[in-house]
Amino acid sequence: MATSPSRAAPAPAPTPSRARRRLLAGAGGALALGGAPRTFAQSGQMKLLVGFPAGGLPDQVARALAEHYRVALGTTVVVENRVGAVGRLAANGVKNAPPDGMTLLVTPGLGITHLPHVFTDLGFDPFTDFTPIGGTVESDFAIAIDPALPVKTLREFADWCRAHPARAAYGSAGEGSAPHLMGFQLAQALGVPMLHIPYKGANVAATDVMGGHLASAWATTPFLLPHHAAGKLRIVATTGRARAAKLPDVPTFAELGMPQLTMIDGNWVFAHAKTPPAIVERLAAATAASVNSKEMQALVASQNVVPAPLSPSALAQVMREQHARQGAAVRAAGFKPQ
Repeated sequence: MATSPSRAAPAPAPTPSRARRRLLAGAGGALALGGAPRTFAQSGQMKLLVGFPAGGLPDQVARALAEHYRVALGTTVVVENRVGAVGRLAANGVKNAPPDGMTLLVTPGLGITHLPHVFTDLGFDPFTDFTPIGGTVESDFAIAIDPALPVKTLREFADWCRAHPARAAYGSAGEGSAPHLMGFQLAQALGVPMLHIPYKGANVAATDVMGGHLASAWATTPFLLPHHAAGKLRIVATTGRARAAKLPDVPTFAELGMPQLTMIDGNWVFAHAKTPPAIVERLAAATAASVNSKEMQALVASQNVVPAPLSPSALAQVMREQHARQGAAVRAAGFKPQ
């Protein structure tokens, strides 16, 4: 008679690795996706979509986030620059992606709150197509001029434009962008007609200024700072609440009697509107922690930006407030939606 094999003692439960423990922390341990628990690491490659060229502040923020997410979430992360249409290509890429938290939008806040007032058909609704994840850093804007021009200040530049109307022009990251409107408001405030020339990114506009092909350009102060420091272009005013720490000799527009040109913009993260709450919670926690990461701290140290973390609910509130403010500014400027 055959005897039954003896039953082996049960093997001890494996100890979770450090990466695994990080993935299971929060949100009830595992993230529910489509009804089944899955971790980010099991979900493939995460994409951070940026609607602006490599090298600009949104791109730098996304790359700092990518490295932080890689460690915090235990997944591969790539930054994809979908350049054009003032950031709309990247936004629509997230809107049309699966709602699994693996495709995120990293964008200047004004790309979400400003564009609805200047385009009649964005292809997306910022309040219904996306869910807020969080804020990272914030910065201001500046106007920079060709340093070869015989002017040193904004008022001198305005006089030069009056004397050279054929060359009185400014570039921005695109038609309908916030810098486009700022230039429009500045021309109104100074009483100087200035032609707007749209580009596919601030880097291209700045290149034309540095090459002597364009009188001036608007962009974020962090982007313009290195070129200003190198003497390749000259920043003559900023939109900050106070003078930039790295530009102590450059006045704000408010100091020059134009407080309507005070503008601070955050860099925000969004997911698809139907992303499960547990995933949103995990992404929000990782995003909030990113401001203390070595990558983001390096960005703060090298650029004129400050940490500005926002929870999903706080970001939703800021969105509503900024959306209302931008609508009022567009209407005051007489800008017609396109």
